[in-house]
Amino acid sequence: MKYNKLIFGSLFSLILGTLIYILFRSSSLKVFSWLDLLGINILECNIRKSALAVSYNIPDWVLLSLPDGLWLFSYVCLMLYIWKNTITVQNLFWIGIIPAIAIASEVAQCFGILQGTFDPMDLLLYILGGVLPLLIFKNSINYKLKFQHHEQKF
Repeated sequence: MKYNKLIFGSLFSLILGTLIYILFRSSSLKVFSWLDLLGINILECNIRKSALAVSYNIPDWVLLSLPDGLWLFSYVCLMLYIWKNTITVQNLFWIGIIPAIAIASEVAQCFGILQGTFDPMDLLLYILGGVLPLLIFKNSINYKLKFQHHEQKF
């Protein structure tokens, strides 16, 4: 049952982030030309036109930052699902690498190390997207963070 919640959390946040992105974001983004190559012209879809008509009522952070936070949430949930809700020294890297890259890239933008515009809301939602799955599912996560000493016999 606990694994079903992880996969649901992963899929729900992935879909919600994607819907926000394709319904409300600028038509100049690359994703729309990629979809067009696949024969999917979302720009002319009535649901997108209706969404854009009400987008002025939605805060910018929801439209611009929330999708990335939701995608990080989705990734962490998926990693926890793949690793059967167990965090070990061996899999901690894989669970944390994408959130760490996202957070580090935003911090690097702040210091001019990477090109881009630092946005504190992006940083906050990256952190939340990486940490919230660990907090939400904390009672079912099995932490095994001690190094295991394995004797090898030759």
